[in-house]
Amino acid sequence: MKDSTGIGLRERKRAQTAEAIHIAAAELVLERGLDAATIDAISDRADVSTRTFFNYYPSKEDAVLGVDEVAILAELDKVRDSEGDPLSLTFDLIYALFQASGGGRQKALTREVMLKHPQLMSRHMLRIADLEDRLSDVVAGWLAKDTRFAADTDEERAEQARIIVGLCLATVRMSMKKWAADRDAASASSPSTPADTRKSYERAIATLRTVLEKLT
Repeated sequence: MKDSTGIGLRERKRAQTAEAIHIAAAELVLERGLDAATIDAISDRADVSTRTFFNYYPSKEDAVLGVDEVAILAELDKVRDSEGDPLSLTFDLIYALFQASGGGRQKALTREVMLKHPQLMSRHMLRIADLEDRLSDVVAGWLAKDTRFAADTDEERAEQARIIVGLCLATVRMSMKKWAADRDAASASSPSTPADTRKSYERAIATLRTVLEKLT
């Protein structure tokens, strides 16, 4: 059974458990420090077994950063055979990965942890670089099915895919900064919703298309 957003019950429960573990890990690190926030302590606070912990995160550092590897791989596999406009598909995939990693709900907590423990920043940057490579691989597959890119070599499509991913990620970052600023400026009686972030993504797509049209 799926809810109004199209998310199945199993997926929703999995996302809730991943988020609970992430929050427990981040809070413990802020309270006790990175070394003292053991996997056992994180699991106890999140009310899960250590076996369940490893079903979601390969290490405590990934739990602190909220990197749900399984959810990311699931999203990538889900869209690998998609067809359509590469730009729109790339934005949709980035949005899906953003939602799979907890959306904007826990980003402030993650930032606070990294500010207090900057050694986690290098791991975070490596994760971002790895994710960009995976995104580019998926986008290159989409380009191979697009008649506009069919005559290009695999190497050319790989480079084109990296450019598309880079443009989309930069546009999304700009969009999310504006979304965060607008959210902070809004009153407490008007909390943001998933629809707000989706609108930000849609505006980002429109803005990027307008810029590209003006440049060409």
